[in-house]
Amino acid sequence: MKKIIISHKGGRTCAAVLINDELDAIYTEQYDVPRLIGNIYKGRVQNFLPGMRAAFVDIGRDKNAFVQFSAAKKFSVGQDVLIQIEKDECGLKGARATFNISLAGKLAVFLPTLNYVGVSNKIRGEEHERLHALAKKIRPQNSGIIVRTAAEGCDENSLLEDIEHLRELWAKILERNDKRKPPALLYSDNDLIEKILRDEFAADTEFVVDNLKIQRKLLEHVPPEKIFFYDEPAQIFETFGIAAELASTRARELPLPGGGRIVIDKTEALTAIDVNTAKFVGRSDFNETILQTNLEAGEIIFKQLKWRNLGGIVIVDFIDMVDDAHKKILMDSLRNLARRDRNQTKVVDMTPLGLVEITRHSF
Repeated sequence: MKKIIISHKGGRTCAAVLINDELDAIYTEQYDVPRLIGNIYKGRVQNFLPGMRAAFVDIGRDKNAFVQFSAAKKFSVGQDVLIQIEKDECGLKGARATFNISLAGKLAVFLPTLNYVGVSNKIRGEEHERLHALAKKIRPQNSGIIVRTAAEGCDENSLLEDIEHLRELWAKILERNDKRKPPALLYSDNDLIEKILRDEFAADTEFVVDNLKIQRKLLEHVPPEKIFFYDEPAQIFETFGIAAELASTRARELPLPGGGRIVIDKTEALTAIDVNTAKFVGRSDFNETILQTNLEAGEIIFKQLKWRNLGGIVIVDFIDMVDDAHKKILMDSLRNLARRDRNQTKVVDMTPLGLVEITRHSF
């Protein structure tokens, strides 16, 4: 059973998704810190670097967006372009953008500028083949579709309805693009409640909220018997026993169950995670102690990647292991954890220095 706990306090909204009473995902929205990922802009090229096949585009913010392009594309300073943000601003760096627009629905992602058909890797076997054939059949001409995990078991009409809704949205974006002068925001995909309704709401979902405005918005889409208003004096997340887990997403250093610890540092380029034994010395075999610590760290790391919604490149410095069999056990465990992540996540490999590279798409 899925339960979504939503709290709004001090200009910040936080939603915790629980599956069978275990924390699965966290969504946050800070009203004074705008999130740009997914936004579509009509921008203007300020300058470009032909050698890097990259352009800097004015989107109306203090820092220009950075976008790379194929060799076939030609640009000139002052040219108007339609781009979508795929990575937020960080430090001195502006947002990173792409020309490949994508619009997410509940069942599918519509790709108006790409000729492509794909199906979520979480769907396997005959169902994967069925949905691929269905998507190929109903795909609009000169555009693409990616079928999402939520589409598993859906019929043709449901998928077609979802895609038609996204095509209508794309038509509205193009209409705004024709009417507005750059720089202009044409579309934002960052309303937290709408995102939760699209990506998380299912027939067995219940909501618990502590804000009347959010409750009213949910009632526009969710049966009233599925929404419970929380007005107790205790904090809502404490009542549901997840306050400590939410707090862990703001900590740099986290303990492991056996006494080890991990340290998480997010930089502009990547997320670096260090694993060490700390007070965990084991009972007998030193190599077994290291393996156990690394396995515990892997479990915690993948939880934190989901809860913090970390994307891009993640480099993990596990404790050095000399036993090749132990290395294989760890890598098999990490790849199994990656398969359980709803986002596209890949464990690349372990380098000769013992570093493990992970790539992950954030939402």
